[in-house]
Amino acid sequence: MSEINTQAGVNSVSVNTSELPADDNNDYLRAARNYSIMGQAIATMEDIMLLFTELANAKFDQMSKKMEVSRDAQDMANKVEALLADITDPKATKKLPQDVLDYMKANGISVDSVENLGGDLKKDALTAVKSALESFSGRASDFVQQSQLKLQQLMQNFNTAVTMANSVQSMNAESTKSIAQAIR
Repeated sequence: MSEINTQAGVNSVSVNTSELPADDNNDYLRAARNYSIMGQAIATMEDIMLLFTELANAKFDQMSKKMEVSRDAQDMANKVEALLADITDPKATKKLPQDVLDYMKANGISVDSVENLGGDLKKDALTAVKSALESFSGRASDFVQQSQLKLQQLMQNFNTAVTMANSVQSMNAESTKSIAQAIR
């Protein structure tokens, strides 16, 4: 029936309203589209509100995943910090816990100054690993902060669509009132 496309950063979303389930509300919307310009406008605003809702939900899901990444990376950095706290001799070495190694491998975190992460590491190498994990956590956290701004923008756009739908309804009411008065 109608299709709405939007480009949000690198994500493109398309909502095809003809694929929505045929419940009473959608039947009403289809009827409104066929009989009145005001009805079409209200139905269009509702489609736009649905689009903004879906975009906001997708952005929130991205934020949740990145926040989890940030927390996990910081947890791993804390484990390396605990190893560093145990080192009292400047020449002493420690091995990274297997879960830290697995996490770094799974997320593509590398440390240029350290050749063998699985071996015995001196304090400076452990510090470099900790810094890499903290940097990874920080980047994920920055993404979440930027996404909060985008989510806020989506909510403002949603509120604008609601205001526009209310304006159309008010115009429809005024028009109906004028017609009724003219008939009397």
